[in-house]
Amino acid sequence: MGVLSWFSHAKKSLFTREDTFNVHKTFGFPCLVHFLYRFSQVGPTDCGFGATRATAMCLFMHVMLSSTSLIFKIPTKRIKEGSRIWPEYRLHSIAFAMRSIACMAVVYVETALALKPMYWINALIVLLTCAAADAGSASVGEAARSSTIRDLEGPAALRFFFSFGQFVATTNCLIGQRRYSLQFVYVWVIQFTAFLLTLRRKNLAPHNPLMITYGAMLAFGIGVALYEAHLMGSTIMPLALSNIAVIGRMYFGINKYVLWAGMAVVVHFARMTLEPGSSIVHLWPFVWGVSTLGVMVIAARYVNKKNKAEEGAAPKQEETPKQEAVIMNGEHKKAE
Repeated sequence: MGVLSWFSHAKKSLFTREDTFNVHKTFGFPCLVHFLYRFSQVGPTDCGFGATRATAMCLFMHVMLSSTSLIFKIPTKRIKEGSRIWPEYRLHSIAFAMRSIACMAVVYVETALALKPMYWINALIVLLTCAAADAGSASVGEAARSSTIRDLEGPAALRFFFSFGQFVATTNCLIGQRRYSLQFVYVWVIQFTAFLLTLRRKNLAPHNPLMITYGAMLAFGIGVALYEAHLMGSTIMPLALSNIAVIGRMYFGINKYVLWAGMAVVVHFARMTLEPGSSIVHLWPFVWGVSTLGVMVIAARYVNKKNKAEEGAAPKQEETPKQEAVIMNGEHKKAE
């Protein structure tokens, strides 16, 4: 397909009658520009955010971008390769984008009103997000549910890396560094990934490049997370805490609500190790090293298990883009 043909196809595919007044796109294009503008200021300036009216308006713009995605009708079930958007993912995407925006809003309010950090709100946000994601899954019905990462078509090691990135994101929400940059990166990963999945659903982009792009986005996010952790006083502490969460969930199978409630308590005491004069902060490299070995064992077992399962599984016929397009409203009709 030539460049001009691609743009013609893209225009027909993305500008649909479902969004008659282009409400979603009215927020979408400014948000794309906003991401570029903010990332040009990553560093000490905290992407240029602050307790200003402009920051509040920008946060509202991203809230509306996620919310207006509900306008569109999309296939009820996820297809085999997993890189096309489906209703459960859309609801989860909204929930987790709102989680990071809420964390940014807490920083905004505390700064504007000169309040001390209210870290308990971060814990509440994390737990409410888990509940919102569960409610989203329940609303689509059991037949339409699919694990975003585990059911994605791709190398098992890459899927584990994606899962690990989710643990890092949730842990950093709990830590609640009183800056905007990292949470804004998470908003970008979530909202831009939804856009990429939409491109795939419209057959405007292939599967593998989207996987690579998502991995690169996570790598950028981890880079920003390390920088922000350095500013906080310990580059290692967030990674060590993330490792502990991974071990608790993926090895011991702890209920996620119990896990994150418990991690909120652990994070509370972990913050104290970063206070001036604390000698315990020097233990974090040891905790990180030991917990990393545990995560590596879990990763090896995960990859081995998935590879064996995929080798023994019978090949399934994947839906073509034309077939995928008619899996709507809970029906799977035969394409003409």
